Amino acid sequence: MRDFQTIGIIGTGQLAEYIITGIHKVNAPYEFIVSPRSKAVSLNLKDTFRVKIAKDNQDVINRCEKILICLPAKGSLEVLEELSFRKENILLSAMGGINQDVICTATKINSVHTTMMPGYANAYNIGPSLLFPERPSWHMFLSFLGPVFICENEHVFEVAATIGAVSGASFSFIRTLTKWFEDNGVEPNFSQDLVIQTLKANLEMLSKGDKTIDEIIAGVTTPGGITEQLNQSLQKADVTTAWKDGLDDLIDKNK
Repeated sequence: MRDFQTIGIIGTGQLAEYIITGIHKVNAPYEFIVSPRSKAVSLNLKDTFRVKIAKDNQDVINRCEKILICLPAKGSLEVLEELSFRKENILLSAMGGINQDVICTATKINSVHTTMMPGYANAYNIGPSLLFPERPSWHMFLSFLGPVFICENEHVFEVAATIGAVSGASFSFIRTLTKWFEDNGVEPNFSQDLVIQTLKANLEMLSKGDKTIDEIIAGVTTPGGITEQLNQSLQKADVTTAWKDGLDDLIDKNK
């Protein structure tokens, strides 16, 4: 009979659902005990995967050594402060924008590991995850959900973790493009497929090619051509600065 490691999850929302879906899609050797915060999600997971529903959050802590915290950032510290964590608990926090010291204070646990993942892509085992600090057991767990990036210190983690927002915002960018084509008479499915395949090809080229991003930009930007014209319009609208400012704001707000 196959042995399964048990992971307790506090906060059974959409992120937890994506994680559990990804783990079971590759039949990784894990089972879960989840909090009943979202009854509909918990019951669906219980009926579909190797999942047991705990009586409450404290029951998760009492029954599991490894705890994955998937609470939404807002109000999460109050939830954690009401719980009695055990010194044996090994915590991994997936709460965006809350640093380790704050979590350690709330849980009274001396060492907490932090991760950041896009969520939806992890359900398909292709989403990257960040991990700080390194711990082999959590590294192994996250590796079933996609590539794992180990951060060398907390500053690197906090900066790199903004990629979670970039991942989410990229869908809005893609929707802006597809909507523009639709508004100009192109059929919706055609528009979406065109945008997705174009961006996919660009990413494949970056991943597998031997040229740097700057070299590719120089190669595709013909003087007076449509790429140069669009880039100039974007620069005039200061789109690049808006992206940078948005990321800077995330760092400043979460210090």
